[in-house]
Amino acid sequence: MRIFLLAFLLLISVFLLSTCKKHVPAKEAFLIKASDVKVRTKSGQGSGSHKITDLWLYVNGQYRGAYPVGNAMPIVSEGDNVTIDILAGIKNNGISDTRIPWSFYTALHFDTLVGTGKTIERAFTFEYKASTTFTWNENFESSLSLTRSSNSAKGVAQAATADCFEGKSGLLQLDGSDYYLQVESTFDFALPISSPDVYLELNYKCNTQFEIGLIGSSTELKSAMVLNPQESWNKIYIQLATAVSTPPTSTSYKIYFKMQKSDTDSETKKVFLDNIKLVYF
Repeated sequence: MRIFLLAFLLLISVFLLSTCKKHVPAKEAFLIKASDVKVRTKSGQGSGSHKITDLWLYVNGQYRGAYPVGNAMPIVSEGDNVTIDILAGIKNNGISDTRIPWSFYTALHFDTLVGTGKTIERAFTFEYKASTTFTWNENFESSLSLTRSSNSAKGVAQAATADCFEGKSGLLQLDGSDYYLQVESTFDFALPISSPDVYLELNYKCNTQFEIGLIGSSTELKSAMVLNPQESWNKIYIQLATAVSTPPTSTSYKIYFKMQKSDTDSETKKVFLDNIKLVYF
């Protein structure tokens, strides 16, 4: 009987304590959403084409998450003025699992006070940082800075005017009995070995695989990435830092693009390129 009474009193105490808990109000917050995302470029920086997939949010200097473009981002303000920094996020090497903030774009900074519960929509315009070095910028509108490599006797490398992305585009093509084509940048470029921020940006579409890499002073090919067929135009950011730093290293490199097909494949293989940018810090 005593045990039953003690248990009953304990239940009553728990109930009374739970009903006496004070209501904790929700933290005051508002929402911010990008109505449009674009990149504004200056002279010598080429096209503003981009593939910003995420927005990395910092509030009062604290990381608050990465949000897909188009999603509303909650800002906990407690009713006070807040500072907001937003970084452009990309898929490193085009891989969904390696999303990173794109270090070459400046962050957007806001210092604002917005009422709780409100949603603010505005266009986000990013720009390249002033410290970005554009060592190669090929848009195929004038003279072509790609040439066929000495080990490639056949195939077509030219500026195309059909199926292009912006204005003219580059076209690499294998048809008939042509089975191998390699082209390289006309010039070589000094690239920093110690920097993780060495990238090749480009727009492309293709009906076959093709390879991108570096040619150093030893003429050895250092592959950076193999891209798969892509029916529509795509934008990719390819990290070259690993290829640049892997021995044998060189004081300068050319960029190469390589494609091939079997000698029994009669289908014409095409790779379209545009807005090639070689950038680094």
